[in-house]
Amino acid sequence: MNTLENRFIDLWCAYSRSPNRQLAKDVHQGLVEYYNEDWRSYHTFKHIRDTLRWLDDCKEHADDSDAIEMAIWFHDCIYVIGASDNEARSRDYFLGVSGGALDDRFRGRVAHLIMDTCHNEKPDSNDGRLIADIDLTSFGLAWEDYYSDFIDVQKECCIHKPATFESKTFYMNKLKERKTIYYSDFYLQHYEASAQHNIANHLDRITLEYQEQGTVS
Repeated sequence: MNTLENRFIDLWCAYSRSPNRQLAKDVHQGLVEYYNEDWRSYHTFKHIRDTLRWLDDCKEHADDSDAIEMAIWFHDCIYVIGASDNEARSRDYFLGVSGGALDDRFRGRVAHLIMDTCHNEKPDSNDGRLIADIDLTSFGLAWEDYYSDFIDVQKECCIHKPATFESKTFYMNKLKERKTIYYSDFYLQHYEASAQHNIANHLDRITLEYQEQGTVS
């Protein structure tokens, strides 16, 4: 049993009505199978490992770091390319496997936090803002790490159709429309400047690439 598996099992059992380590192990294995689907290149188990590590860096700023952690484990487990309801499907999967097993108030908090990773609007809670920021940590990493994650996202998105200028720039432009990329004080202090730089730099590079091809003005 590896360290991350133990971490999940301990967390699950901490909020279980009747702790059952075998059930927790089975739930963990189900998550591993989802995140290891062979067509995935970004929303993989590596993303979960990274996101848990980023949570560990800032968990003292959370009101309920355990709920954030459980939400991280489940937030991308159901991922259908092009679907607009992946977070809702992931939430429903969590509610399904945890029903009758975990404390209901904890389940409710986790379900809400999973939906905060939709990134459609500013979350209404401190923990919601923190998990949303954690999920977007890649934008604020060193350029090489940010760009590596971008390439992995593109591999997933372009399985069924080739990348276009619009597909490469849409989400970055969406983030640029915000007053800030991140919401929490921790991320504003530690990642905001780097994220702004990466996005501006990358948009310039993509625009130049397509201008040279004569496909954008």
